[in-house]
Amino acid sequence: MKKVLLAFLLFFVTQGISDTKIEYAISLIGMNMDYREYDQNGMILDSEESNFQDILGAEFEYRYFLNASSNLEIKLSSLTGYTKYTGSYLNDSNAHYGSVVSSTKNTIYDFSFAYNMKKRSDFKNIIMLAGIGVGYRDWFRELSSTQIEEYTWYSIRGNLGLEYHKNDFAGSFIVEYQYGIKPNMSATGFSDDFELASANIMKFSVPLRYNVYKNLDLTCAYIFEYQEIKESNVLYGSDGKGYVEPDSTAYNQYIKIGMLLKY
Repeated sequence: MKKVLLAFLLFFVTQGISDTKIEYAISLIGMNMDYREYDQNGMILDSEESNFQDILGAEFEYRYFLNASSNLEIKLSSLTGYTKYTGSYLNDSNAHYGSVVSSTKNTIYDFSFAYNMKKRSDFKNIIMLAGIGVGYRDWFRELSSTQIEEYTWYSIRGNLGLEYHKNDFAGSFIVEYQYGIKPNMSATGFSDDFELASANIMKFSVPLRYNVYKNLDLTCAYIFEYQEIKESNVLYGSDGKGYVEPDSTAYNQYIKIGMLLKY
């Protein structure tokens, strides 16, 4: 995979695709979350679910074009809202999935810095896309006033994609992989952080743009992301018992609507 990505990146050369020097974009975001934790036998322990209107936020993007076919990009997003929690209480002898139903407050911050390139293909109106960068993610879960968890990790991010453009319209399909570095989770009642075995994300994006004025585009996007976190090390609580942060998966969807300014 690494050799394929490197070969694809090296394939890009400077071509006159765009005269734009700087782009600014701001988008409103709605998030649909489907998060689940599993025990060591693969049985579900708890889940978090939301609809698009339950978790809302915004994203800011800045791109500086080094030449006609490459740019440096900064993205910063922030979302907050509530999910439906289904699970059980810790240390409850009658605990089972579904014995507790409540709501969890979630706050998610994501930051990335990337180098992106594009090259015209042999097919009319099709442009090939590629990029590589780094990022940071912070996910704050407030299950209750006495149970708060915060997941944080850095990541290396690479993406490949295709863009179709005709007249004032442009649509893309982009696949991105985020490899987590030093993923941790802090939790109420523990002085040390849980060290997660891994925290990786596969992301599929379909961004659309329509030019309504020379320097202004209206934008929207649908994003699907699969997040997988692997079980942590064991930490011992004040009760002397050993605890782990279990395996988990998340199927997250996002809808973004915004505008883009070009200079």
